[in-house]
Amino acid sequence: MNSDPVVLITGATKGIGRAIADRFAATASELHVVARNQEDLNAMKSALERPGLSVDIYCADLSKPEEVSGLVAALQDRLPRLDVLVNNAGVYLPGSLLEEDADNLRYMMQLNVLSHYEITRGLASVMPSGSHIINMASVASRKLFLGKPSYSISKHAQATMVEAFRYEFRPRGIRVTSIMPGPTWSASWEGVSFPESRLLNADHIAEAVWSAWSLPPEAVMEEIVIRPFDGDIE
Repeated sequence: MNSDPVVLITGATKGIGRAIADRFAATASELHVVARNQEDLNAMKSALERPGLSVDIYCADLSKPEEVSGLVAALQDRLPRLDVLVNNAGVYLPGSLLEEDADNLRYMMQLNVLSHYEITRGLASVMPSGSHIINMASVASRKLFLGKPSYSISKHAQATMVEAFRYEFRPRGIRVTSIMPGPTWSASWEGVSFPESRLLNADHIAEAVWSAWSLPPEAVMEEIVIRPFDGDIE
């Protein structure tokens, strides 16, 4: 564990991504953060930057392959070293396979799987031994949720990809972790009437990410499943 890491987080301005950025901001030397909204990125930079911490912002919509390619090229130019890569950007769209818009699955595969694939491959050359790749997955990586089958498909695909990356990065001394949260408070849950304790707080997930990163290099949390105490919301 590098005591002043260079950290990259996608989907960084809201929810889980922002909580992870806040958690790393106290010790990181550089935060590189990616999101779709330039105003949110500017506000984040102003809020987090301090002496000893630079915050570099990148506006990109990772649901668009050409913007993923542009982001990877920009990061390759900017980053001589990367210690922590947090592939957090993702999306959930409800529906059924027979009735949903046919583009739903393609959209979620691009954002939940292919963008992570391209970013990880594109930045592998600047990640030294001892660095860490952390992928934000879901409990839907392990089971089918009725009402969101395409999301479950994308998350199962992501889980298999992460496992394959784990084997390929292991000889290079790079740890790979999959974080699988249950339902977590975010914009997608706005308006529901559940009690606050029924969903996780994004800070819970950020703490799990930090715990995985904080382990000594000879140990790795390969998978972390974290749920509300009362279980999933079906």
